[in-house]
Amino acid sequence: MNLEFPSLVDYGLERAAEILTRAFADYFVSITFNIGSLLQATRVDSVDLAASRMFLRDGAAVGGALIARRGWTTRLAGMAIMPEARRAGIGRAAVVHLLEEAKARNDQAMVLEVIEQNTAAVELYRACGFREIRRLVGFAGPPPSDGDVPPGLIKVDLREVAQAVIRSGLRDLPWQLSGETLAQLTPPNIAYRFNGAWVALLSPANPTVTLRGLIAERDVQGLGREAALLRAVMAKHADRREWRVTEIWPEELEDVIIPAGLPRSPLTQWQMQREV
Repeated sequence: MNLEFPSLVDYGLERAAEILTRAFADYFVSITFNIGSLLQATRVDSVDLAASRMFLRDGAAVGGALIARRGWTTRLAGMAIMPEARRAGIGRAAVVHLLEEAKARNDQAMVLEVIEQNTAAVELYRACGFREIRRLVGFAGPPPSDGDVPPGLIKVDLREVAQAVIRSGLRDLPWQLSGETLAQLTPPNIAYRFNGAWVALLSPANPTVTLRGLIAERDVQGLGREAALLRAVMAKHADRREWRVTEIWPEELEDVIIPAGLPRSPLTQWQMQREV
């Protein structure tokens, strides 16, 4: 078996998007890629298309990996192999190759998130030296009630949420919840402030509103300000009947979501890391 790992740039973004879509089609959460979504990921999530890799077995594409980079940390932002090519050692060979490339770049660590129920992937990463940092959870459901919009709810620049996260003192947040990521969000995403807390919402005009950032100032954390803000924005967008927090929320911070009335989702993820 001859394995090659060309970059997405060299392979071609249109062809790479097609292969990645096919590889992720039967994943726990299917993902569809196109050139636009790949370029969006380069801006918001710092995906490096030149460092991202396609997996070729004997010249035929069988999967790929998206690599994001910030400072001396690399993130394996997504990896998938087509069903017919699985259980042939390609995944482990690919991870080893990606780690070697990260070391050659003088990166210090690689991080990733993997669905906990995907036991084969979890065991692969453990075998490659990754360790669990924390469990990540999600929430989804209708708003508990329409409620009233409090007069202190103010729409703010999305960058304020990023700045509040950086001030909060919370360390090692998942990549997608970090201040660096939130600072890249732009309209139609929106942000609100209320009573010392901030929230970022993804495209609230969509049928399902997705929460991406939620934080309170350090001196009022643990006082229920985040849940109060979440209830306020649910009332503000009362016509949206489905709200979601994707499975990237640290389990140790679930108490700031639960009082808002959203039920926890069944899927969970591990946030994992290893030195390179």
